[in-house]
Amino acid sequence: MISTALALWAVFFLLGCEGRDKESPAVQIIAPAYDGMDAQFGDVLFIQFTATDDRDDGGIWTVELRKGDGVSVRASQIGLWQGSEIDTLVVPFGLNSSSWPTETMTIAVVIDDAAGNRGADFREFDYTSSADLPNVLAALTEEADGTSSILSFEDGSSEGDAAAGFPLSHDLAYADGFYALADAEDATVHLINRQTMALENTWNSAQSTGTLPLVRRVHALGIQAGFTIVHASGLAIINPTGALLFERFSEAPWSPIDACFSGNTCVLWEKNEASSTHRLRSWNFVTGATGPIINLAAESQGFGAVPAQTSGSAGTIFVISETGGITLIDVATGNMQDLCGLIGSGSLYGNEYTSAGIGGEQAVYVRGEQLCRQDIGPVSSGSTLPIEGDIIGMRSRNDGSIHMLLDEGGVQRFVSWSPAEAAPFESDLALPINTKAIWLVNE
Repeated sequence: MISTALALWAVFFLLGCEGRDKESPAVQIIAPAYDGMDAQFGDVLFIQFTATDDRDDGGIWTVELRKGDGVSVRASQIGLWQGSEIDTLVVPFGLNSSSWPTETMTIAVVIDDAAGNRGADFREFDYTSSADLPNVLAALTEEADGTSSILSFEDGSSEGDAAAGFPLSHDLAYADGFYALADAEDATVHLINRQTMALENTWNSAQSTGTLPLVRRVHALGIQAGFTIVHASGLAIINPTGALLFERFSEAPWSPIDACFSGNTCVLWEKNEASSTHRLRSWNFVTGATGPIINLAAESQGFGAVPAQTSGSAGTIFVISETGGITLIDVATGNMQDLCGLIGSGSLYGNEYTSAGIGGEQAVYVRGEQLCRQDIGPVSSGSTLPIEGDIIGMRSRNDGSIHMLLDEGGVQRFVSWSPAEAAPFESDLALPINTKAIWLVNE
């Protein structure tokens, strides 16, 4: 790092001798969009930023992770930028130092132009160290009396603590101390305090109508504390107390299936039940700007976010289908690029929730009796593994990993797959057969 920095500063010095530029460059952090984002040991933190200057000779950018004092540097990355402006750059940081304590940390993006003028932008985030991670596996179960329970398995324990009597629910998410339970019938999300296991708040929509379940999916928001709710008539984003942060509705006859985030852009996957056609819509969560409506050529069986893909084609969202294989989509422009056929053999699952992006650059999906992990690229490449049982659901995590719920017949299992691992990890913990959803609470 030191030799690289010295070389960059040498180039910077030579460039800076050419003029008397006195105007500082402008820098803007795009993601995280807000102060107060939650992050933890093991996450990969993606910092996105833009830099502009009134001259064409570029300069140097530095991204630093700093202690809570905002000054002492824990880790940094450095690079050159050319021209008067740059597109959005993404700098990943692995939050994997066991010596970092739980505290508020600062992201500092510092830009020096060729004349030595400096611009900077900052974000604070709340970091949880490895020593303070609760590591609780939460399982949402459906009980015979028409209610739901949450079983909490602390640190790999095989004995779960049960909190019972919640409204019957079918999906689960967690953020900032609260569980969000998707009601099995009503257009309602129940918010449960993880410390007290009490039902504290709810969100509901009077406009949501259609086939059950009215709440299709609930996800942790990620870019700040809160939840993304995909319901029968649209999409809503709430904070942990149930307050509405963002809302958009679908137009008949379109009905939402699922949603995911690529940076600050929320992408909604919709289906026209009458014609079996599919489309994507998107909005910038920060500005509210609407992206183009993207009509998909084939009926899709899954989608996910791949913001770090390096296929050579523009796009951060993929969709998969039996006929089209993997299609890469640029939601900003609406451009679609059919990249390659699918690896593995057999039919794609009829369950739309058995695909996800992993590590920001690969797609994972179920095909036949195989779990497939495929590169985003023009050539079909990747790996396949046999599945013993049925995958009920799959979702991406903020750290780039994916979590799955596997039905083995008499029991269910929690399965996780890290981008760095060649194969997924299957927990030895036998979950009840009436488990509907899972969440690893480690933030």
